[in-house]
Amino acid sequence: MKETRIAKKYGRVFVDTVSIKDAPKVLKELNAFSGLLDAYKKLKLLFVSPIFSEQERKLIIKELCPLLKASADTEKFLMRIVAQEHIAIIKEIIKAATTMHNEKLRKVKALVISPVALNGNSTVRLRDALKTITQRDVEMELNIDPSLIGGFIVKIESTIYDSSIKGQLRLLRAELTR
Repeated sequence: MKETRIAKKYGRVFVDTVSIKDAPKVLKELNAFSGLLDAYKKLKLLFVSPIFSEQERKLIIKELCPLLKASADTEKFLMRIVAQEHIAIIKEIIKAATTMHNEKLRKVKALVISPVALNGNSTVRLRDALKTITQRDVEMELNIDPSLIGGFIVKIESTIYDSSIKGQLRLLRAELTR
């Protein structure tokens, strides 16, 4: 729970310090840095180990950012995370920053799971319906799960809309077993 609170704090800092037009680029660069930490465990240890000082960690950031072609905003944001020794939760920070950036833009991401690929017209109609429900622009990620039989499941943040036949059968079974 503490990590979530810290990540949200950084998300607010991100939204307040990075311009709206630069935010997608900075988020992409932060994800690249996070991927680098995942790929090279010894590099991650360098940032979380008490053996290395804050200055040494910042020097590594200064050296890595040009290699990653990272912007000054990305470097500055990483420096802040390193200074507060929160690099271990960078994934949560990126997720919180992305969510808050999308909230600022009034955007939301929807995961749509259907038994078959949706055609263009169905996708547009679904996006319009979700836009009406959420009062936000909707970015959809489409996945296929043949076990749904029919209908679809939509996940938006913590809300799930389940109109799948599989879901309806599950509700019916629960109702009959009462």
